[in-house]
Amino acid sequence: MDKYVYINSEVLKNKFDMRKSEDLARKERTLTSIRLLEILDDKSKIKHTFDLKHLQKIHKYIFQDLYNWAGKLREVDIAKGGTLFCKAINIDSFSKDIFSKLQKENWLKDYSKEEIAEKLAILFLDINALHPFREGNGRTQREFIRELAEERGFILTFKNISKEKMIELSIKDNPKELAKFFLADIRDLHK
Repeated sequence: MDKYVYINSEVLKNKFDMRKSEDLARKERTLTSIRLLEILDDKSKIKHTFDLKHLQKIHKYIFQDLYNWAGKLREVDIAKGGTLFCKAINIDSFSKDIFSKLQKENWLKDYSKEEIAEKLAILFLDINALHPFREGNGRTQREFIRELAEERGFILTFKNISKEKMIELSIKDNPKELAKFFLADIRDLHK
């Protein structure tokens, strides 16, 4: 039983009480696009701590108009296309491993463009495997990774990789190939 969806449905419970997935998807695209642009326009909207709480704040901001559970860790196990994500009961401990590793790497300070691309790809795939939210993980993790790259002096646009290719590489858990796309999309802020 999935408490996040309407009974006898696959449609997520939402603040608009929309019961058709196409209508909800359209509304979600519109509202989340606006919120993502707001984050880009005002860097002070979310404090950059680069941990699970930071990820949750991004998710809450992006999805606040749609879901009462925006920013909250999921309480059900989920899978996509045969891929089971981190079990809900393990999200907290798995996230501690991910973000303590990032902290030990000094939040990727003083890395070259190539090293940043590789480290961001690994982190992206780890966060994807974590999949801490019932919906909206992709947009949230892309924003988190974009903010981390920017904090390190790089702009990451995700323009050279399609959503389908990113999903494919996430399923394959292939950081080397994903890093190639990130490298093509990264540029130094200071040059």
